[in-house]
Amino acid sequence: MNGWLNLYKQKGISSAKAVHLVKTYFKKCKIGHTGTLDLEAEGVLPVAIGQATKLVSVLMDSKKQYIFTIKFGAQTTTADSAGEVIKETNFIPLEIDCRKICDQFLGEIKQTPPAYSALKINGVRAYKLARENKIFELKQRSITIYDLNLLKYDPQNKTATYSVDCSKGTYVRSLAEDISLSLHSLGFVIELKRTKVGIFNEENSINILDLNYEIFDEAWALLKNKCLRVEEVLDDIPVLEVDNLIAQKIRYGQQCNFDNVGNYDQIWLKYDDKILAIGSLSNNNFKSSRVFNYIENGE
Repeated sequence: MNGWLNLYKQKGISSAKAVHLVKTYFKKCKIGHTGTLDLEAEGVLPVAIGQATKLVSVLMDSKKQYIFTIKFGAQTTTADSAGEVIKETNFIPLEIDCRKICDQFLGEIKQTPPAYSALKINGVRAYKLARENKIFELKQRSITIYDLNLLKYDPQNKTATYSVDCSKGTYVRSLAEDISLSLHSLGFVIELKRTKVGIFNEENSINILDLNYEIFDEAWALLKNKCLRVEEVLDDIPVLEVDNLIAQKIRYGQQCNFDNVGNYDQIWLKYDDKILAIGSLSNNNFKSSRVFNYIENGE
């Protein structure tokens, strides 16, 4: 098998556990996922199977969409409800201010990742260092917020729910803290759902927990039927269809020239109705970054 599964990860299950469940059905295939979801978060988790694992980095560059709820009045160690409260405030922002603040976060902004994150510091995950009360610093990074909207405001429960379209590398927990501070308050995430990653959205996702493990063939048939083609994630990248001669050259690592095509930072080649390679095109010369070789077991 080669392709993509649009998996939906539930709360309380790690991304690694979700991928492990998929592996029980695709034991002979390489498996990978695109962006870890926190244990307390839920939502879309695209899973790459076989040759699709070569495009994980491409999908990770795609826009993502989240819906998250901020609880005002306190700050926690993890920036979500799983952490311990370290600061409190009595000031709760008004709905009009929660709505107005959205414009301040649009475009390219600087963000400091949360201490409890999977980023590595000298080879060690940040969350492990944080649990051990080690002192370390995470550098600010540039991210892009394409859209941010207030969906719901609840004064009784002191919460505000937002939707955000953002670039890769965005930490919603940090965004929630920054929004709260900009509103002269404190806040942390109590609900977090990823609703979209590139072409994958919540509506078309598969809840792995709904599969009937007792009837393996039935579950396998469902997953196989829901599996998308490898090249589905390249819908916004230019493509060139090539003949057998070019295909052989690509497979053997030989130079290939394309006249009157133009220059592209990223382009993919199609042969026999499948993706052959992905790479760049400059001065008529194609330079591959990944070559795809389909064999029966999908590895």
